[in-house]
Amino acid sequence: MSRQQILDLVDRWAKAELHGDVGAYDDLLTDDFAGIGPVGFSLTKQQWAGRHQGPLKNHHFEIHERQVRFHGDTAIVGGVQEQRTTAMGRDTSGSFRVTLVAVRAGDRWLIANIQLSGPLQDPGAPPPFARDTRPGAGATISRDELRSALAGGAVTVVDALPEPAYRRRHLPGALNLTAVDAPASAEDVLPDRAAPIVVYSTDPACTRGPDLAAELKRLGYQDVRLYAEGIEDWTRSGLPVEGSPA
Repeated sequence: MSRQQILDLVDRWAKAELHGDVGAYDDLLTDDFAGIGPVGFSLTKQQWAGRHQGPLKNHHFEIHERQVRFHGDTAIVGGVQEQRTTAMGRDTSGSFRVTLVAVRAGDRWLIANIQLSGPLQDPGAPPPFARDTRPGAGATISRDELRSALAGGAVTVVDALPEPAYRRRHLPGALNLTAVDAPASAEDVLPDRAAPIVVYSTDPACTRGPDLAAELKRLGYQDVRLYAEGIEDWTRSGLPVEGSPA
C-alpha cells in the first residue's frame, strides 16, 4: 500500500468534484458508497453523482491539510475541503472538515465513505446549532414539535414543492406555495403575516423549503420556521400524509 496512491485518489476525486465529472465516479467510488453532508443528509453513489446534474457548480475545489492513516486494507484520510460553489443561484462556498474512507479493491483503491462537517468558523463564534429561535429569526422545528403543533392547530404548514409533488402527498392540512410564486401569491395563500408558519420540502438536501422560508421573511412574515428534515423524514416515521398518489 502507498500513501501516494491514496493522495492520488483524493486528487482525482477533487478534480471530478471541480468539473462535475459524473462519469469519473465509477472509478472513484464503491457501489455501496455513502456521502454524508455537513447537515447530516446521506447520499448514495448515484445521488452523490446526481448533484452535478442539477444547478450545482464548483468554481474552486481543493483538499488541504491531508493526513492518511492505514488500517489493513482501509485508509482514512482527513483534511480541509475548500470550495467556491453556487447551487440554485445561492453561494454555498466555505471550508469544511472532510473525512474519506478508502478501501482496497484488488490493485486499486476506491472511496467508500465521505463525511463533511462545518462550515469551519472562527474560534469563539457561536456554533450553527446555537441559532436564534425567536419568531422570524431563522428558527427550525423538529418532527415531534411539528406533530404537536399540528395536533393543537397551532401552526399553518406550507409545502414548498411544485404542485404535482404536493398533490401526490403532503403533510395533513398543508397549503402549497413555492418560493418562485410567493411574491405574487403569498398574500392570498397566507393572509396573516403574524401567524405561525412552518415550511418544509423534501429533505435536508432540498433547497426549496429554505428558499421559501427566506422569501416569506423578506415579504414580512414574522413567525416562519423550517422543518428541515422534510416530508421524507415524516413518512419514514410512519406519520400520515394526504394526497392522491398516481
